[in-house]
Amino acid sequence: DGRVSEWTVRPSSLEVTDVLKFHGPVQSFRKSPASAPLPLEGTATCVAFKPEDNSLLLVGVDTGVVLEIRLSSSNYAHTRYPAHTAPVRSIVWNGHHHQVFATCSLDWMLKIWLQHYTCALVTLDLGAPVAELTWCHYSSSVIVGVTEDGRVHVYDLFLRKCRPLCVQNLLQRRRSRLVCVALSPFHPVLLVGGDRGYLVTLKLSPNLRRPHKEAKGADEVKLKEIELSKMDRIIATTKT
Repeated sequence: DGRVSEWTVRPSSLEVTDVLKFHGPVQSFRKSPASAPLPLEGTATCVAFKPEDNSLLLVGVDTGVVLEIRLSSSNYAHTRYPAHTAPVRSIVWNGHHHQVFATCSLDWMLKIWLQHYTCALVTLDLGAPVAELTWCHYSSSVIVGVTEDGRVHVYDLFLRKCRPLCVQNLLQRRRSRLVCVALSPFHPVLLVGGDRGYLVTLKLSPNLRRPHKEAKGADEVKLKEIELSKMDRIIATTKT
């Protein structure tokens, strides 16, 4: 029903509180002054809290819009991203650069965004409705998207932005569709789920997880700096 709710676990019960109140579908959107709050249009389809800031979240809407909201003023949005032309299916923040996030939608598009900028940094056409996406834990620039027609797309935005490193067809003759994807935080293993309850486990090949040339022998602090620098270079070359 599109509600965004907060659940609290008690010893003998669950308590729920609606934290966002949407005002239903909006027929037209009139641009407000920069300082004016934006109404919560449409119906929520997905949410993502910002890393290290649990008071800020992004909400995907069935109109294709992504809204940036502070829980302290949850009746209004602070930033409106005109992200897609169909319902937003997933929003995921980058684990290395906390001002970068990605969205995907039924309009076939996977997009990369910089917080507070309403134009996408990168737009990828995956050729079918995109069910979900995930960033890789080992690289700030590697992103995986799954489409409903049964394909898994692996991109490294630092190496090339326009073409995937790999596209794997999982369903072949099965009459089903992919609905979710997750990467192990410890191993190069990918889990893909289908609409009939099955899970497929994939291992990323060494060609898809080559370390940066400066990463060999680097400590944890240096590795974080390298990954942050990679994303900063992507932003610098794509931001308009």
